[in-house]
Amino acid sequence: MEEIPELLRFIEIDDTTKQQGPEIWQLVEPYADGIITDFYRRVKTFEISSHITDPTIGRLIVKQKDHWAALFDSRFETDYANSVRRIGIQHHDVSLSPMWYVLGYLALKIAFTEVLAATALPPIRKGRLMMALEKYVAFDMALAMSTYSAVLFD
Repeated sequence: MEEIPELLRFIEIDDTTKQQGPEIWQLVEPYADGIITDFYRRVKTFEISSHITDPTIGRLIVKQKDHWAALFDSRFETDYANSVRRIGIQHHDVSLSPMWYVLGYLALKIAFTEVLAATALPPIRKGRLMMALEKYVAFDMALAMSTYSAVLFD
């Protein structure tokens, strides 16, 4: 995707931000299984998608965790962009409404923010990591939504 460098500049994901991604994941990863499991239980309770069943939740938890690990370790290269494109297409294929996608992403971001807020890091460091988290999440969601939208309009 040729516009990735421009989008990264716009949202101010620079080398410093890219160094913060792995640090964010190191702090969040020990809680990720629980956060993602709770997320899918909530999705199932709200009957957001008929594709969320007990047999599929275990597989989705692994995929979701792998996605977040890849995002926070990302250098925002072609492999990452292609992975996000596939996610957007899969969401379209299972008829997931963009509204539910955005709100689901927000629910996960809030849980990750709560983990960062609870760390013993100095407030300035915590704040910088939270800003980096916002940038990573916004960029990832924007890329997925643009692909999702392209599939919808094609």
